[in-house]
Amino acid sequence: MKKITRNIEFFYDYVSPYSYLANHKLASFANFKIIYRPILLGAVMQATNNKPPGFIPEKGRYIMKDIQRWAKHYQIPLKMNSIFPQNTLNALRLAIVCQHEDCFELVHQSLFDAMFINNKNLSKLKVLSEIIHQHSLDLEYFMSKIMEDSIKDELKRNTDDAISRGVFGAPTFFIEDEMFFGNDRLDFILDVTGGP
Repeated sequence: MKKITRNIEFFYDYVSPYSYLANHKLASFANFKIIYRPILLGAVMQATNNKPPGFIPEKGRYIMKDIQRWAKHYQIPLKMNSIFPQNTLNALRLAIVCQHEDCFELVHQSLFDAMFINNKNLSKLKVLSEIIHQHSLDLEYFMSKIMEDSIKDELKRNTDDAISRGVFGAPTFFIEDEMFFGNDRLDFILDVTGGP
């Protein structure tokens, strides 16, 4: 008997290393449809009075080791970006444009790789242009689309939706109304749904 495909909503930001880790793990989830929901993590944290781990020195030091442990566990490359802070607003908008233009899978992974493998600054339009060009997409078209109000509004709706549903950080996942926070909670999704 064929399993029913379940939806996982994945709220993430390209600035989040744990979102990078989760993105890799989700690729192995069979019988699930991943609904990618880019959000502006800074706005979520501000709305929920949350703070980045680096604001607490001891926690920040631990997180650096923990991230590398997870990368080794998943057997994927990960290099913490030396450029901080970064504003991923336009990168997130680009992801939304690519969702509409059926090229999301190409650009999505490249944005994560730019941040956590190639030490690029996603705040820079030049870096986004390089990624667009890398995939032989129409540079002028995509760069103009990320400035459209409809795309800006969609990112804001994603972010507001996340906040209204209790999201306080990234990555966060939903199976219907059930919320799971952190890449280390992905196995719980499989427990709840009887997957993979």
